[in-house]
Amino acid sequence: MVNKMPGSLFVVAFGGPTPGCCGRVDPCPGEAFCFVSGIFGHNPARQARVDEVVAHYRELGGFSRFNEITETQARAVGEELARRGHKLRVVVGYDHWHPHIQDKVADLQGDFVTLVMSPHQSSVSWDGYLKRVSEGLEKLPENKRPRWAGVVEPWWNKAGFIEALADRARHAARKLNVDFARNTTGLLLSAHAVPMPVARTAPYVDQIRETARLVAERLNAANWLVGFQSAPSDSRIEWTTPFLDRAMDELAEAGAQAVVAVPVGFLCDNVEVLYDLGIEGARKAEALGVPFAAAEAVNDHPAFIGLLADQVEAALKKA
Repeated sequence: MVNKMPGSLFVVAFGGPTPGCCGRVDPCPGEAFCFVSGIFGHNPARQARVDEVVAHYRELGGFSRFNEITETQARAVGEELARRGHKLRVVVGYDHWHPHIQDKVADLQGDFVTLVMSPHQSSVSWDGYLKRVSEGLEKLPENKRPRWAGVVEPWWNKAGFIEALADRARHAARKLNVDFARNTTGLLLSAHAVPMPVARTAPYVDQIRETARLVAERLNAANWLVGFQSAPSDSRIEWTTPFLDRAMDELAEAGAQAVVAVPVGFLCDNVEVLYDLGIEGARKAEALGVPFAAAEAVNDHPAFIGLLADQVEAALKKA
């Protein structure tokens, strides 16, 4: 039997709180609270950390542009694929907010391929999203299950992604009028910290380091370092380091008189990027007495969108 060409592209991502009560708690404590507490499994022992992160959301308006930006990315990829002759129904689902991945499986038409909106692989991102797709399929009657025709290959080291990150870095550097080739410019490449037990069982950290190296090489950077952000302050488990504040210390110790921070482990300007990198990073730079600029995430950069379309097109050919 010859397989049909996939008719849908299923874009799956972490998600962020948007206006509209999720209905889990009455009276509603606020979307940000429900979102953050859901990530921590509604665990009362983590209440202090939940409150801390919720405060970050509230300082930035109470919501996140994560879903809005992800849907813009998905739409742009769909439009680029259509220009190449691949007319797919594009469906977006989230792990930690509605519409949830498991529920959106029912909206897929025909065979489908899945695009994971995470550039680096770990059990808490890549593997988790694919598990949700499986759970969504299992919820459907057998005669109504679309065929899962494939998963888009990861792209942490692909040229389009690297160029988009480098271009964002260049734009931020122009704000400070600095040159990455000089040791006096520190390049901070940030990614989300993960617990060491996760890091030991996944390629995540190695992939982050390769992405960072390739971006630094593209920029001819003389003074650069990977920094991990957004780890909980109350964890008894060791997380990947160095954290951002220590990484900035090390850049300064190596001669940096200005710092440009680039979120290489994030695909959009969500609250973690805007707060942990943009606000806390700026505070740390002020304490060090150095100028600071945080680059925009790749968002819908044309080079990034083109790379995703290339990757999806390759997956379609294998389906």
